[in-house]
Amino acid sequence: MTEGKGVALISVTLPEGLQSRQQAHILARVIGIDSARFVTLVHDESFTHSLGIASRNLEGYLFPETYGFYWQPDERDVVMRLVHQFQSFYDDSLQARARDLGWTMNQVMTMASIVEGEAVLAEERPIISGVYQNRLRKGMKLEADPTIRFALENGPRRILYSDLHVDNPYNTYRNRGLPPGPINNPGRASILAALYPLQHSYLFFVANGKGGHWFSSTYAEHQRFVRQYRRMRSLRQSGLMNDMARKSGVR
Repeated sequence: MTEGKGVALISVTLPEGLQSRQQAHILARVIGIDSARFVTLVHDESFTHSLGIASRNLEGYLFPETYGFYWQPDERDVVMRLVHQFQSFYDDSLQARARDLGWTMNQVMTMASIVEGEAVLAEERPIISGVYQNRLRKGMKLEADPTIRFALENGPRRILYSDLHVDNPYNTYRNRGLPPGPINNPGRASILAALYPLQHSYLFFVANGKGGHWFSSTYAEHQRFVRQYRRMRSLRQSGLMNDMARKSGVR
């Protein structure tokens, strides 16, 4: 009572794929933290290094999970709890796998965050990871839409063609290789997909309109799928407009 803190644990769930500022909003609403201080700590490079994370900030290392906190905990303790949960998951076996791939932890988490941003279906995560790793090996640009969303100052919103040209180190349409760091906080499945990609020859993929993707090994095949998706989207929009017209009595 004297400290103004509750005595019962409050359950709070942080879903996979959120950026730190989105996590801060949830934590502020559910357990009463100061969201601005949380975000400041996440982007404090010296604090990041003190936790054993070799990155410029903690984006990507705030593990998605369901946690129990008391009301209004110290923001530093909350951040440390999320990072320690990540470190418990990213154990010796996963670190050894990263070394086998020749990747740093930051590279693994960056790839995992891109997979998290792209995948909807769980079974597609290792496939998508394989696509991007094939592109890296061939020296191709990743051209990953989630990196554009991260780079947008006024996001998140629908990506425009002009956004693909934004001058930002996270823009994988302009820059080759992985971006400087993770673009969200990925979960277990995406981290494992980054470390254990499916071996295949795919280099491209496009949404199939059903929550998944069509994958292709050649640009010609990819363009065929793109045209198919655009036709399907056009028909869907046309049907929606017709439904709206019928409901409004327009003939």
